[in-house]
Amino acid sequence: MMQTLRKWNEGSLLQRTLLHIALFVLGSASVVTLASVLLVSTAKAVFPPHDATETGAEKADPEEKEGSGGDSSSPEAAAGAAGAQGRTKAVARLGSRRESALAR
Repeated sequence: MMQTLRKWNEGSLLQRTLLHIALFVLGSASVVTLASVLLVSTAKAVFPPHDATETGAEKADPEEKEGSGGDSSSPEAAAGAAGAQGRTKAVARLGSRRESALAR
């Protein structure tokens, strides 16, 4: 093994540079791969599966429809829809503020 490494080190400057670049790229790729596998497996262990959240959302939708009385033209239904949109916009604004704070 050492003889093989010595042969690679005895070449021209170009060969040695290309060897170092190739080893750096392979090492970086392996570190990124390992980190992403660890991150994904940790996220899967911590957060519930996507199907469970969809099932919960489907169960919540009929309850909301029953609670609204089915009349979408009523002022209460319009206010509820506007409130939901407002909350969504507020959450989006909060997220963009965090991103801009991190960028600074």
